[in-house]
Amino acid sequence: MRFLPLVWVGLWRRPVRTVLTAICIAIAFVLLGLLQGVNAGFEQAIERANRNALVVQTRVRGGAPMPISAVEDIRKVPGVTDVAPRAYFYYSHGEAEGVGALATQPDVFFRLMTTFAASPASLDAMRRTRSGMLATAPLLEALHRKVGDTVTVRSEMLKTDRSGAWTFEIVGVIETPEVKAPSYVSLINYDYFNEYRVQNRSTADAFYVRINDPTKAVTTSKAIDRIFANSSHETRTRSQQGRAESAAKQLGDVKFFTNAVIGSVLFTLAFLTGNTLRQSLQDRSREFAVLKAMGYSGGHVLGLAFAEALLLYLPPALLGLATARLIAPLWAETFSRIVVSLEVAVAGLICAACLAFIGAVLPASSLSRMPVALALRRR
Repeated sequence: MRFLPLVWVGLWRRPVRTVLTAICIAIAFVLLGLLQGVNAGFEQAIERANRNALVVQTRVRGGAPMPISAVEDIRKVPGVTDVAPRAYFYYSHGEAEGVGALATQPDVFFRLMTTFAASPASLDAMRRTRSGMLATAPLLEALHRKVGDTVTVRSEMLKTDRSGAWTFEIVGVIETPEVKAPSYVSLINYDYFNEYRVQNRSTADAFYVRINDPTKAVTTSKAIDRIFANSSHETRTRSQQGRAESAAKQLGDVKFFTNAVIGSVLFTLAFLTGNTLRQSLQDRSREFAVLKAMGYSGGHVLGLAFAEALLLYLPPALLGLATARLIAPLWAETFSRIVVSLEVAVAGLICAACLAFIGAVLPASSLSRMPVALALRRR
């Protein structure tokens, strides 16, 4: 600490150069924090996916729906504890156009889909109300409705009375504690929907399946797919974790892209700050020579150079990472989850320290080995 004033004065010998370099470092670490936050968000989503949950879907997108009678066959597969059908219901109401509701069994749905939650009172109300609906708060706002209201929506999916008017009673709210972006999701009872629709009755677009041993997810998935083999609706069964990994891959190799951008930014930053540190240390070569003449060793000179590099890097890097944490929620609607966690911040600061070392090591080593007489003659 006794050398801190000396390091501080040396750093501010050229204030404009120092300020501009610090701004570049801060901006670079804003990008690093956000991009690493994207990586961390995808990894966290995959880790939190329910490994006990399987989703059975047709192998070909848009293929023929599966018969509801398959529920009993799936229940007979060893290790299966819960099965629920799922069908999509698309509707419009006022400003909310093309909204999709999931027609399923709410009890099973919330046991398997851990990113969604509903209160016990809401679930009980859905059991008692065949025409009940659960919806997220953003969707209720778009529908201009609240819990307890009755809403009539329009759909191209006709009812048995040949009308497209469907009436539901809103009995509760779906909570999405792990999803930062606004979520427009609603849930209705499958039995009610299936009873009154005209087309594709007694079929399901997918089945939600709960298993008791996640280590046997692959074996169980294959057993379920064999039920539908050689039919017009062959299936592909995957765990929620597998679906999350697949979704990340469908967006492209996100991690490779973000790491490539981070690498480019840090590579450029290393050259920029390395040149700044080289100039700063060379400008004061005579002062370091005086210190060596007074008895300070080459190790002391190296230590002072590294301390100056750290002081140049760490505060702007910390500011950049803090800014990334503050603005990450603004990108949530685009990326769903950006996690600028403590681990991301620590990794960023370690990266800053490494860049400081890389930028200072060559000029500092040169100064520590330079003869005092030669250093004193330099201008």
